[in-house]
Amino acid sequence: MTTMMKSILAGTAALALVACTAPNGSSATDPADKATVQTFYDFLSNPGSDSHAEAFSAATTSDWESIGNYSGKNKNKQAFTGQVGGFGKLMPDLNWAVQDMHQDGDTIIVRSRATGTPQGPLFGVNGEGQTFDILTIDIHELEGGKIARSYHVEDWAGALQQLTTPKAQEAKMAAAEGQKTLAVAQKFLGAAGSGDGATLMELMADDFVWHNEGDGSIPWIGNWEGKDVVMGTFMPKFGAGLKVTSWSTDYSFASGDQAVFVGTMSAIANNTGVDTGKFSWAVRVNVENGKVKSWNWFEDSFAVSQAYHGK
Repeated sequence: MTTMMKSILAGTAALALVACTAPNGSSATDPADKATVQTFYDFLSNPGSDSHAEAFSAATTSDWESIGNYSGKNKNKQAFTGQVGGFGKLMPDLNWAVQDMHQDGDTIIVRSRATGTPQGPLFGVNGEGQTFDILTIDIHELEGGKIARSYHVEDWAGALQQLTTPKAQEAKMAAAEGQKTLAVAQKFLGAAGSGDGATLMELMADDFVWHNEGDGSIPWIGNWEGKDVVMGTFMPKFGAGLKVTSWSTDYSFASGDQAVFVGTMSAIANNTGVDTGKFSWAVRVNVENGKVKSWNWFEDSFAVSQAYHGK
């Protein structure tokens, strides 16, 4: 064999060796490695799932570490699992979606997108129901087909900025205003239930409107505008027409200048003596400047109508 032929064969063998060996000296990439790394993100997106937590544990080495800075205080599997569980409780809709995954031997680099809606303060910032959407980069080092180390960077500063946008602040202000609205509306509801006319008059806006939805043939159903009309006409008609026999307020909530109450009641139509039976009711209340501007009442108008007409 000529010297030139030996050189060609030697060069070919070297190229074949390079093709089968990653730059860091490890063997060629294993397609299963990416599936192994994917279990990490499946766990992040399902932090309350025991099966995903077990899959994450099986995909990582016993001495796996989460490395997010140069402090040397890395998280082990137990600490990381606890942190992810805490994230799950704080952000039930947390999602960690893989956007791109690159492998170089036993190293896999992942670009992902994390979104979530904190139900309370995140790193001291309360976004009042706002959602963040951030970029994350991770470098996973594998040993023996399992993840041994995960280096990670997340744009948490961007998340906190998103949670403190004007929209978030507006939501926070609306929630605070809602609490004031609810307090006024609750006081009005209590006064209406107890027949406290003086408090009702005090809480009504000058252009107050009481609207009862239902059968227009019933005397107290319809639109009643103005304090004097409500107290002088509507209230007497309602009191003479219906005797309330049971009452409960089951739910209440408010946002901004609107409050809603939901409950059940039963009554007897005084003109027929017929019982309505228990039915549901709801009322939407508009409060402005500490005064009730409108009171929109909804009930089972069929049951009330049947009782009033003696059916």
